[in-house]
Amino acid sequence: MPRKLNLMRTDRVGYVVGGLALIAWAARRPSWPKAAAAGFGAWLVYQAYTGSNPMFRPLGLQVNREPALPAVAETLLVEEAITISRPRAEVYAYFAQPEHLPGLADATLDVIRAHPDEELAWRALRGDRMLHFGSLEFRDAPGARGTIVAARVEYVPAGGSLGAVLARLMGRSPQRLVPDALRRARALLETGEAPTTTGQPTGRR
Repeated sequence: MPRKLNLMRTDRVGYVVGGLALIAWAARRPSWPKAAAAGFGAWLVYQAYTGSNPMFRPLGLQVNREPALPAVAETLLVEEAITISRPRAEVYAYFAQPEHLPGLADATLDVIRAHPDEELAWRALRGDRMLHFGSLEFRDAPGARGTIVAARVEYVPAGGSLGAVLARLMGRSPQRLVPDALRRARALLETGEAPTTTGQPTGRR
């Protein structure tokens, strides 16, 4: 099974430059500490070659080299799906309101494609800068159990993959915002109550 990439091109260039610099430094007047530094440098170069940092794998980072929008060279990809026990038309109507789409609080969401009860696509802007773009697909769940909502969001993080890791630790990355938005939608549509960060309802809407 091919290894998923979690390092962007900018990360990989930095890893190569840093790794080779450590190896070159360690080659002058070798010592045990410098040998350790050379080993670390070689490890950085290897990660650049494979495009994968093993410490990032538990965070679910995934690099996409074929973004949906051709203006972007590569993105980090977030894919999530959830089943909501409500009719497809009702679920679509909820997400058709831009404020319900997964996105950053200070971004302007612009719907760029809409096929009623089937698909929504949008982009998130802050001024002239595009923060992310994504789509939602809606299909009937098996056994008339409601609606499956499949989300796909792509973004270019400031600071590359490391910047994405820091944003996730701060709770501001799409890796957190997308599943949170889907869970909130399910709670509101199924029970009329929005979950809090602790998993307790906030009251009926």
